[in-house]
Amino acid sequence: MATKFNKTKLASAMAAAILGLGLSSGANAVVVVGGDNGWEVSFDGNINAFYVMSDNDVGYDPLGYSSPNSVALGVRPQEDVSRVASGFLPAFFSFNVKSPTVNGMTATGRISFAPVIHGATTKNDLYAPGTPGNANGNNGIQGSSMDTREVLVNFGTVSFGRTLSIFGRQAILNDMTLMGVGSGNMDGAGVQLGRAGRGYTYPNFNARFSYKTPVMSGFQAEIGLYDPSVEQLNGIPGALLDQTDTPRFEGELTYATTFANGSFKAWVDGLWQDLESTLATSLDGEATVAAWGAGATASYMGFGVTGYYYDGEGLGRSLQFFGGTACDATGNFCEEAENDGYYVQGTYTFAGKTKVGVSYGESNEDAFSNGRGLLTVANNQDAQLSMWTVGVYHDVNSWLKLIAEYSKAENQFSANAGAGLGAAEAEADIFSIGSFFVW
Repeated sequence: MATKFNKTKLASAMAAAILGLGLSSGANAVVVVGGDNGWEVSFDGNINAFYVMSDNDVGYDPLGYSSPNSVALGVRPQEDVSRVASGFLPAFFSFNVKSPTVNGMTATGRISFAPVIHGATTKNDLYAPGTPGNANGNNGIQGSSMDTREVLVNFGTVSFGRTLSIFGRQAILNDMTLMGVGSGNMDGAGVQLGRAGRGYTYPNFNARFSYKTPVMSGFQAEIGLYDPSVEQLNGIPGALLDQTDTPRFEGELTYATTFANGSFKAWVDGLWQDLESTLATSLDGEATVAAWGAGATASYMGFGVTGYYYDGEGLGRSLQFFGGTACDATGNFCEEAENDGYYVQGTYTFAGKTKVGVSYGESNEDAFSNGRGLLTVANNQDAQLSMWTVGVYHDVNSWLKLIAEYSKAENQFSANAGAGLGAAEAEADIFSIGSFFVW
């Protein structure tokens, strides 16, 4: 076997980590091992760490599922928090395989492991699922976690396996907080939250089959058939929308072009899924989660601008398929909440090494109907989650990046007389500074 070491610029190396969020490729791997029979194995990854400080108002919930006047979930206290943690991206170690070409066909496979450097806020304690004091069921020392984010095969225009879902992925991949912290996850053992729930909804990594067309005059389409999801946080236990007799469908159409000193990309995406309750005896014991989005990003002479908008129902205000529906105690009446949101972002890159940027985004979810027997864990209020972010992202060299961010996040909830709830709001100031080592 021959071993080849491929030195790349940091922008290319970081692409490998970003591609680990759903657009698999081993092209930027540092180490490629090849054999005489045509097989190739390569590796890529990153390790990142951030010092994160957050000043949270009374009742501030990073995901926005409880308001300052929450009764069901309890009011969160005012807290000032410091942590050393991974950012919105976890660390990655990715293993790539490329097949020999047989009859004109070549396949690639990818498996990505994604640990975080931090654990739970309780130290020197062994956590395992179901043990006392471990209500969240985190595995490992101090609740540390390792995701298997990608298990994926691509051959030609067909792909199967587990990777980042289509709907919302372009919004994430073009968000500058992807390389930072954004809205912090201050008390948890998982990754930070970036702009999830404050400009787009987080899609997660899911199993699917997909087909992608060839690029035609800059246009390309992809459609995926997904392992469906039940809805969570939608009412009384047992009245969950727990039956999925059809798959979920997601799709995306993109257009991309380049020109002198610049580039442009636009996209539209969408999803659809039907859910039913096994308790229901009427046709109303079901819900449909459906959404669409549109966005564009452009760069010219160091300047960059990105915008994204989405609209849907039953989607969830921060995490997809989490809190977007509610059912009554019998499961015979279910309802989808209306969702929409957007973000805008502007950046400028100096000398190809230092990018400064500012962005604003918000996500909105309407309250469920009153007086119709709906019971929901989250507060039955209109919710608006928003965030301003200012960031600096500097390439020290081909394998080291430094990042500093400040974000101001705000949660606003409308009054709901029918539910006996008044208007409420809570804010958080989040500052972070950190570094990426990439290969």
